[in-house]
Amino acid sequence: MTVTGLDRLNAKLRRMPIAAKAELEKAVAEGAQRVAVLAKGLAPVESGALRDSIHVEPGRHELARRIVSGGEATTVTARAGHGSYDYAKGQEWGTDEMSPNPSLYPAFRALKKSITARMSRAARKAAKGGGNAS
Repeated sequence: MTVTGLDRLNAKLRRMPIAAKAELEKAVAEGAQRVAVLAKGLAPVESGALRDSIHVEPGRHELARRIVSGGEATTVTARAGHGSYDYAKGQEWGTDEMSPNPSLYPAFRALKKSITARMSRAARKAAKGGGNAS
């Protein structure tokens, strides 16, 4: 995936006042955590490994977060012993034999407007020199 305008964004982040950046970082982190919690609730549960693997990681810069699932806990041996695969990806995107059963993107879609609004409030408050943006 290619992100256009990343250099401009990084330049803006370097110029941003520390207080404003802190408010936005808090809003981004809270939003990402909300998406992760909802995604865990939407994830199919057989053993619980997929649900438990959903977590938030740092993104490409200090104001970015990634909500991810899968990894070692959801990686299994493929049929006929031909390598291994992460069934978290199969659940989210589907396979040749299974329709997708996503949880990450639906959680993001459901919360996108409220998270974006929260980040906008945080940015406005920080720009005005206000305290907590809630």
